[in-house]
Amino acid sequence: MEQANLGVWDWDLRTGACVYSDTWFRMLGYEPGDFPRGGDLWITLMHPDDREKTIDKGERHLRGETPFIEAEMRLRHKAGHWVWVLDRGGVVERDAAGAPLRVVGVQTDISGQKASEAALHDIKERFGLALAASRTGIWYFDIATRKSFWDTHTHVIMGLPPQEGAVPSDTWLGFLHPEDRDEAVATHADLSLFDHGDRRMRYRILRPDGEVRHLETLARFSSDPKPHGSIVGTVRDITEEVLAAEALRNEEKRLRVTLASISDGVVSTDRKDRITFANPAAAEMLGLAPEALLGQRSEELFARPGTVGDLPGFDAAAAGLMVLPGRHERGILVRCTTNPITRADGSVSGFVHTLLDVTSEQKKQRELAYAAEHDALTGLYNRSAFEEILQARVASAGETPFALLYIDLDHFKALNDYAGHAAGDRALVMIAQLIVGSVPAGSVAARLGGDEFAAIVDCGDEGDAERLAESVLAAIGSADLGSNASYRRLGASVGTIVVADEGLHAPDVIAHADDACYAAKAAGRNRLVVHSQTGERQASRLTAARLVGDIADAKEDGRLRLYGQEIRSLADPDAPGEKIEILARLVDRQGHFVPPATFIPAAERFGRAAALDRWIIAKLLRDHGHVLRPGGLTVGVNLSAQTLSDPRLWEYVHGLLEETGALPERVVFEITETAAVTNFEAADRFVRQARSHGCRISLDDFGAGLSSFDYLRRFPVDSLKINGSFVENLPTSRFDRQIVSSISRVARGLGYDVIAERIENEETVGILQGMHVQFGQGYLFHKPEPIECLVQRRLALLEAPAPHQAAGG
Repeated sequence: MEQANLGVWDWDLRTGACVYSDTWFRMLGYEPGDFPRGGDLWITLMHPDDREKTIDKGERHLRGETPFIEAEMRLRHKAGHWVWVLDRGGVVERDAAGAPLRVVGVQTDISGQKASEAALHDIKERFGLALAASRTGIWYFDIATRKSFWDTHTHVIMGLPPQEGAVPSDTWLGFLHPEDRDEAVATHADLSLFDHGDRRMRYRILRPDGEVRHLETLARFSSDPKPHGSIVGTVRDITEEVLAAEALRNEEKRLRVTLASISDGVVSTDRKDRITFANPAAAEMLGLAPEALLGQRSEELFARPGTVGDLPGFDAAAAGLMVLPGRHERGILVRCTTNPITRADGSVSGFVHTLLDVTSEQKKQRELAYAAEHDALTGLYNRSAFEEILQARVASAGETPFALLYIDLDHFKALNDYAGHAAGDRALVMIAQLIVGSVPAGSVAARLGGDEFAAIVDCGDEGDAERLAESVLAAIGSADLGSNASYRRLGASVGTIVVADEGLHAPDVIAHADDACYAAKAAGRNRLVVHSQTGERQASRLTAARLVGDIADAKEDGRLRLYGQEIRSLADPDAPGEKIEILARLVDRQGHFVPPATFIPAAERFGRAAALDRWIIAKLLRDHGHVLRPGGLTVGVNLSAQTLSDPRLWEYVHGLLEETGALPERVVFEITETAAVTNFEAADRFVRQARSHGCRISLDDFGAGLSSFDYLRRFPVDSLKINGSFVENLPTSRFDRQIVSSISRVARGLGYDVIAERIENEETVGILQGMHVQFGQGYLFHKPEPIECLVQRRLALLEAPAPHQAAGG
């Protein structure tokens, strides 16, 4: 190893420790003691662009997909430059089951080789530019001397390095395809063939790399030099032309058999609706042999009654579909598309009916509709569907009273932590079944999220509600969680409220039941509390439900306020920015600020985030839309997952823009990866609608999720906001600097603006400027303040006279 200058690494998969040879450290300019020896030292020193593919090659070998590891990568030299190394290695020890235990490898410095490759690449590029203007090679053959001369492009066509000059006389023969050699040689040797002018010939060659190319030669005999003369010719690569002609012939063949092989049914009829052609797929859908269909009327065959066993109760006619017998008379749903067959004079000679089997599609739509309303784990209603049902029941509570049971499992987190999430999921499924079994038939049960459940049950008074809640408690207490749990029983806290009139709203009902549930937990858990609408509230804590109710009041009495924080250009960070991010601030009835981290999650929990976002957008545009114009402000508005899931969101925003006259290009919608992935289709639809009308889109908290870069491909955005967790420690974290630098480089390459959040010191500003990050936001520049103050300052700046006007006035 010393003589060969090889670096060796030895990785013990059992402990994760990796030992590196002294020569490995010296290859990179380090001494063995410069680093603590660890398994991931090579990853720390590796160039970010090489990291993913190198790790992937190692993992593929460990999975047995490759016989050995071989990868080229760049490692950071102590002097600061990058060293190219070739890494070769493999598993050298396995356990009795064949699983790898130890991996050993050797790394070789190949920097010189890579430099040579780069130089050769530059030469090839220059020759490529020169040859781009000419696709024809020129050659010359002296019959007397048997010498051949090829120009540069002829060499290239033959797959040789680009050069010009004499070549051995048998060089051309060596390239000829074995199947074409005899004819090509005879043609060139028979000079009598040239008596009638030029000689054109096509043949194949085998390039040195084994590739077969088709060439066309145009040759002409010349009597000079005397006495034997010479042959001058051109050569042209016609591979693409030959392949295109062959592809056209194959396409013609495919077209002849396509109708017989496609899965869609195709039926052709004449003007009298008599079937003249039916492919096998159509015959299968109609339950008859193709020859049995000829001459029959398609209208009669398509109108035969039938049912689809997999979709009981489905109304095919209402969906614009028809039922056909299908294979083995099972019945299938079919969508039929009809197009006329027109002659050159425009008259119709018949029709083509295309039949598409949509049975699976309709079944999937039913399943999706079910999934949209039900919890995937327990099969109970989900929160959204439950709240809709509850709203309808509240509206008719005067005629049919009911009770809402709010059920929160006790100590469920301990079960999850001890027995694992799989055991926790099994317990949730069991609890869901027990709840359904312990309430009367016709009740509505739901899983609201996590370990919280709810049920709507018919009852007349608080006594009935209490008895039903006790039944639920007893059922949950009887659940046997099995031997995997630390204890085999679970308890629950239950809050219930009886609704006998129409004076409440659904959120109020949930809030009261939630308060009662909290009171049950505060009283010792595993018990129930019935909320009395006339008595005092059992719990004094400001629950999330109360907080959501207070948000609604705060909108009316001015306690919900809009603030803004400037986003400044890092090219001139001292200058006030025209871009601001809109922030919501809530003041409670005692005059204290409620942190956004408290009231925003509460709004999301109770499904009020969309209403909050709509209020913010409307308040912003109606009060301050006049300043959203050139020279004014550009505002960024955050959208929650619930808001993005609203299919009518853009319709609402567009109406406000038209109403207030605010310029769409002055509005930026900030969307987090988490919000986008919650309902990608709805988010994608809104993004495209907003951008098509001039609004801009910013991907917020970029880098925090696992799929951040993937969303750059899927979303048409205008800017990225780098997650503040990567920015705040830039001066001290090399890892964060690499992440932010990579994000900036990718974003600039794609033409996006980059905004860094949470800037709190001047050193961070300098680092970001060096990474070419254009904009920044943070307490160093500006602390959030009421938007009215920002608007007033901007308007004053707009209305201030120009310097020469002030002097002249």
